[in-house]
Amino acid sequence: MNQTQNDATTSALLLFVLLFAATGVMVFALGPGTVRLPEPIDPALAQTGRWLWTDFRTPVEAYPPVQIWMDVSEGGVVNGLFSIYPNYPEIPAAALTLIQQNGCNVNFKSLGEATTDSPISGRFIAPTEARIHIDVSECAVKYYGNISLQESLQGDFVVKYNDAMTQSLLNPEPPTPLERGQNVFSLYCSGCHGTFAEGAPGIPSLHTDQVRNYTDYQILTIVRNGVINTVMPAWGSVLSEEDIAGVLELVRHIDEVLGE
Repeated sequence: MNQTQNDATTSALLLFVLLFAATGVMVFALGPGTVRLPEPIDPALAQTGRWLWTDFRTPVEAYPPVQIWMDVSEGGVVNGLFSIYPNYPEIPAAALTLIQQNGCNVNFKSLGEATTDSPISGRFIAPTEARIHIDVSECAVKYYGNISLQESLQGDFVVKYNDAMTQSLLNPEPPTPLERGQNVFSLYCSGCHGTFAEGAPGIPSLHTDQVRNYTDYQILTIVRNGVINTVMPAWGSVLSEEDIAGVLELVRHIDEVLGE
């Protein structure tokens, strides 16, 4: 690098520092670009209810399926859960079965700075939107204990207030099969298939002719028994028959309900 290039780099860094100081906007690297976070708002302004993630970005090229949600109560008090579904050969079979059912989890009780007890931090940036950063190397499997990830998973979630889910929790009337399927998908399926069932590397989209052409029996069998040699787990021991029927109903209306 010649002197001109050095001077240009120094000037760019100085401009970056001055911009940060002048605007107070957090700027951080994420993959090939940068993400700018608005100033945080007072947590007391956050909408109370159930919040679900809508986007996840990470510099890690390959990572297990993930899921995050949180409940916000008066004053911006947070009770959240980050779940990851690792499938490493080194994980004992007993733990893998429990991970498929319940995930490997990290609880978090605030959106402040990350701590040794909760490597999750974040901020409310609007009354119905938050950003959450994770830097997780260990998680807890219910009825088994803690396991260590092969490598730390870092990334950033966009999390938003979800009124439909909040209302279903506050007013637990029997949902329609389609509503039940949507709830099941949000809790158990979106971590792999995506918020809008758009799929991910190695995980199929549900908006395809192949899925549309499956028979009801084929879809129910896949949901109940999983798919061998893939990350699709067997949900037959986790979901009720009503839940599984709801998933079928959702798949049959996937383009209408979760259109990309």
